[in-house]
Amino acid sequence: MGYKAVKIFFRVGFIFISISLLIITVLLNFFKYVQPPEMIWLQFITILSPFIIISNIILFSVWAYNLKFRAIIPLLSIIIGYKLLFSMLGFRLSEKDPNAEQLIVSSFNVNYFSYKKEFNTPIIAKLMAENKVEILSMQEFEPTSFFNLKEIIGEFDFLPYNTIDITEGKIGMAIFSKYQIIQGGKINFENSDNGSLWADIKYKEDTIRIINNHLQTTGFYSSYDKGPKYVIDQMKVNYTKRAKQAILIKEFIKSSPYPVISMGDLNDTPNSFTYSTLIEAGLGDSFKKAKLQSGGTYMRTLGLLRIDYIMHTHHFKTIYYKKVRTGLSDHKPIFSVLEYQN
Repeated sequence: MGYKAVKIFFRVGFIFISISLLIITVLLNFFKYVQPPEMIWLQFITILSPFIIISNIILFSVWAYNLKFRAIIPLLSIIIGYKLLFSMLGFRLSEKDPNAEQLIVSSFNVNYFSYKKEFNTPIIAKLMAENKVEILSMQEFEPTSFFNLKEIIGEFDFLPYNTIDITEGKIGMAIFSKYQIIQGGKINFENSDNGSLWADIKYKEDTIRIINNHLQTTGFYSSYDKGPKYVIDQMKVNYTKRAKQAILIKEFIKSSPYPVISMGDLNDTPNSFTYSTLIEAGLGDSFKKAKLQSGGTYMRTLGLLRIDYIMHTHHFKTIYYKKVRTGLSDHKPIFSVLEYQN
């Protein structure tokens, strides 16, 4: 095969890839409204969505630079999938500094306070104190052999109110607050170790409801060593569970008599049925106020997947959003400064 033949082969190959990406981008815009297990295969594409976006940008940039007409194909993908782009990348150029009149909240999957190090607990507490966090939601919250529950609570003494669930057989969760917690409870999901913890908090003479969500894991990293068929079957089951959990939380949010801030680890991307379902509950995504950055919150898969969220009803306005890479978990903590509109 001569040089010219090889050149044609690669050109045709990249055009085929570009057309395939265009088709997938179109699908991504519509299948997020399809509830698993219907068309379950479509759900697997969501994991690839950041790579699809990046590939479209690279193909367009290279072909446009070389003045190739075929650049129109990835350009169409970018235009059609602009919502996907904005859900994965922050574009805000300026930041507003928090002030005392605004509510600072954070969500962090702390990975059982044991990620790679033995003394993560006080470091995490210090991080939250330095960021002046007033309400904190934590997932995978468990005492360790180094810090029992009382000692963990003591590390977060700048947030004197809390509601904690560490029921045996369930994944631990906690909400810590600077403000008085009036009441709280736990929503346990059927056939799952996951759940949602909620708390009604006294704030500015009103009551607001905080919901800390930890939805069903995708299950890839916990089962990949058992073979491709097992992994795919497990992911199908978990996609279906997560869809049902999202619907349950949606109804809980809609029934709330109070303004809602919903935070936590959804284990799904912004292009998923899970995310769309919670948005349909009347929630806004704080990430829309993110500064210029990648939105990824999960450290694996090259850190590109955004699966941790801070959302809220119209009673709040996001002033500022950020995420921090800490090395304290396989997730990044996320922070939002919210302005109460009531």
